[in-house]
Amino acid sequence: MPAVILDACVTLNLYACGQFASVLTALRHDWYLPFAVEKESQLYRQPDPTDPTKLIVVPIDLAPAINDGLLMRCNCESDEESALYLEIASRIRDDGESMGLAIAKCRGWSVLTDDKKARKIADELGVDLLSTTLVMKQWSESVKPAAADLANTLRAIERFANYRPGRNVEHYAWWADSLSVG
Repeated sequence: MPAVILDACVTLNLYACGQFASVLTALRHDWYLPFAVEKESQLYRQPDPTDPTKLIVVPIDLAPAINDGLLMRCNCESDEESALYLEIASRIRDDGESMGLAIAKCRGWSVLTDDKKARKIADELGVDLLSTTLVMKQWSESVKPAAADLANTLRAIERFANYRPGRNVEHYAWWADSLSVG
């Protein structure tokens, strides 16, 4: 199975959609979480139990996915990975994305990110990229949720992770069409 590194924003997007384990399972990749990404992926938003019109910040619990082997931790292990990590970090000033890109480049893995700077550097390095829109489209094609359930899942990403794909993002039309249901 192809190895894919998650960055912090996409980890948040997938977790916030309420289908985290389902997405990881359905897409049949070896999913990796760099130490720095895990450190950054701590909180997301959910409705306040006392007032559902308001959102509160709650902790993310990745332990079940890690314990079930759906998500594996990784870290820079070689001098080459560490040196590249430091070089990338000096350019994008984000530890999680920098570590993920360095590991992916050195190990021949892919990166799942929506960050423009990280995607640009990944292109320069020749690292294969996935995006939230691509992964959610692939998940929907694999799992085939009801149209209303898919719309609710994408709305959860938008509301709880504060992610909305731009019009120029791959599969934007699919995302927008999927939201128009329900």
